[in-house]
Amino acid sequence: MKLPRPQELGSPFFFLAPALSTSLCFVFFILLGGTLLLQPGISVKVPQAPFFLTPQHDPCVVSITGSPLPAIYFDNQEVSLEELKQKLLARALAGNLIIKADQQTPYDLLVEVMTVGINSGYSVVLATSNAR
Repeated sequence: MKLPRPQELGSPFFFLAPALSTSLCFVFFILLGGTLLLQPGISVKVPQAPFFLTPQHDPCVVSITGSPLPAIYFDNQEVSLEELKQKLLARALAGNLIIKADQQTPYDLLVEVMTVGINSGYSVVLATSNAR
């Protein structure tokens, strides 16, 4: 049995809809892909600060732990304030002293360590983290 084929191919939308869909997908792909390829990063303008800390060359680092039992660490050893003062004075060059203190560190202990560093001839810097 042979079925007759109609001479009419259908409406023009039969061919136009897939072509339009394919071309729109191609245009969106080019627009989105071009934006991602042509813009490698995001421009960031950093805020200005009234002070600038230059890179420290061979600094001394003192770490202070927080409560309930605060402790002072220098050269990976637990030291008292007197031992810290002796070790800082024993160093030939008085440079920079970076103090890393926990948030729970008693303020008076932090001030005492800063005073020992300043009296020993060091420039004292408090290490902080970025606020988020």
